[in-house]
Amino acid sequence: MKTAFFLFLILIFWQEQSFAQQKTYINHTEIGPMFGRVKVSENNFDPRINFSFQTFNGARINKYHAVGFLIGLDTYPNFNLIPMAFAWRGFWEKGKRSTPFAGLDLGKGSAILEKREVNEWGENWYEGGFLFSPSIGIRRKGKNGKNDFTWSLGFKRQQAFFYEGFRDFTNSNNAGTGLPPGFSSVREEAYIFNSISIKWGLVF
Repeated sequence: MKTAFFLFLILIFWQEQSFAQQKTYINHTEIGPMFGRVKVSENNFDPRINFSFQTFNGARINKYHAVGFLIGLDTYPNFNLIPMAFAWRGFWEKGKRSTPFAGLDLGKGSAILEKREVNEWGENWYEGGFLFSPSIGIRRKGKNGKNDFTWSLGFKRQQAFFYEGFRDFTNSNNAGTGLPPGFSSVREEAYIFNSISIKWGLVF
């Protein structure tokens, strides 16, 4: 199910790219690893390498700036998130084949791909949180004049949450407690993933 949903997203954006003929439209699709650390115990961290895919669909404000919407897939230990963000891309157009570019993504991660676990005692689920991701890189124009290649180095700060809720079997009214209906208590674990990314991409 997860794979089918992911392929469906790719198909949608590929179709958008195929039918968008105006010069104002821009697509920047990137893929690559994310490097960081994961906490395994108090004051003890292990290195991690995760996968990131993202596609930016936007419009050029001028030849130097483009803004739009970004969506993708990021893998983290034990769960995956779909980043959804407002994004900016800046290009230094100087008539050369290789030029620098920069990017900035601000948004939120979604845990829609993660299954909500339900049992007779309660439920547990993941939720995504705020994301912030700046990047810099090199854009190289393709020989055919249509597709450009990019290599980038970036940083991503992603929040995420794990919730474990216990059912209320006393039928008490928990209004005003801030708890979801039907729960006597909810345990929350908060995560912050700081990652360095290296990505290869295409600009259409």
